[in-house]
Amino acid sequence: MTQNDIGPGEAADRARSRRTFITVAVLSLLGGAVGFTAALIEPHEATLTTGGSLPAWFAILAALLMIGAVTAGSLVYYRTMDELQRLDNYWAATIGANVLLIAYPVWLILWKGGLVPAPDAMTLYLAVLVSTGLAYAWRKLR
Repeated sequence: MTQNDIGPGEAADRARSRRTFITVAVLSLLGGAVGFTAALIEPHEATLTTGGSLPAWFAILAALLMIGAVTAGSLVYYRTMDELQRLDNYWAATIGANVLLIAYPVWLILWKGGLVPAPDAMTLYLAVLVSTGLAYAWRKLR
C-alpha cells in the first residue's frame, strides 16, 4: 500500500474529523457573529457586568440562538465522536461539574462569614469552562 492509499478506517476517521471541524467552525462563527453584533449595539460605556445594556429583543434572540446552537452542536458532536473521545468528554465534564460543586458552596459560606465578596456567576462560569477545557486537553495530550 502506498502512502496515498488509505483504507476504509482511515477514510472514516478523516470524514469524522472533517464533520467535527465543520461543526466547531459553524458554532464559532455563530458565536462570533452574536458577540460582534452585541458589541455594535451595546453602549460603549457598558461593561461585561452592566445589566440592561442590550435591547430585550436581542437578548432573547441571542439566548435562543445559544440554546439551539449548544443543543444542536452537542448532538452533532456526540454522533461524530468515538468511544475514546466520549470517555475524555465525560471525564472533563465530571471535572468541570466538581469544580462547580466545590467552588460555589465554599465561596458562599466564606461570603456568609464576611471573608470574600458575594459569589459571582461569571467567575464561576469561567472557572467551570476553563477547568473543563484544561481537563479535556490534559486527557488528549497525555
